[in-house]
Amino acid sequence: MPLVRELGANEEGPPPSWGGAIWVGDEGILMHDTYGRNPRLYPKELEAQHSDAPRQLPRIGTSHQMNWVEACKGRAEATYPFDYAAPLTETLLLGVVALQAGAPVRYDPRSMAIPNAPAAEQYLRRNYRGEWSL
Repeated sequence: MPLVRELGANEEGPPPSWGGAIWVGDEGILMHDTYGRNPRLYPKELEAQHSDAPRQLPRIGTSHQMNWVEACKGRAEATYPFDYAAPLTETLLLGVVALQAGAPVRYDPRSMAIPNAPAAEQYLRRNYRGEWSL
């Protein structure tokens, strides 16, 4: 199975990068480029069996960064709505806080505190230098 490939004749956008994912299942393997672009099933017989699978998510004609900017400006719908993406991002970042703290954290979102591990709170905020602030 090729891990690096050229952009196909009917594909648009930037050339495929070294990024992507490989999902190994009981019946086969799903591979895709960065951001889920260009999904492929192996063995190839699976791809033929599922060639009529509907595309359930809308496709955007720009980068995900520009989609986010346009959504912030109210000119487009974000591919992942902010009411879904914000809590997901917060959860993932709290996992990073727990790794940095070396202990489980029990986060209180109302107070933005970690009562069971106050020392981990240093990873929740940034101390800005000199004249810099938010």
